[in-house]
Amino acid sequence: MRYVLGVLGILLLQVGFSFAVISATSGGGSFVGLGAMLLAILGIPLTALINVLLIHSHRKNRISHFLLRLVLVSLALPAAQLTLMILVSVFRL
Repeated sequence: MRYVLGVLGILLLQVGFSFAVISATSGGGSFVGLGAMLLAILGIPLTALINVLLIHSHRKNRISHFLLRLVLVSLALPAAQLTLMILVSVFRL
């Protein structure tokens, strides 16, 4: 169950967030959608791999021992995409 929620659930959330960012910025003349897509291509598999390794290395511990690490790793991609979107809108790039 840990792998399903920690890997597959996070993967689906990241795909959905990436799709939302790409859809929200399409047609505006900026390259935010392209940047979000490129970040997603690299970030989603990397996040899944890191989450599998975290869950596997702490398989004997309770989930509360490594939940903070799992959440921080999982929020890195959406934070990077949101930062890109904010930077482009603030600096009119």
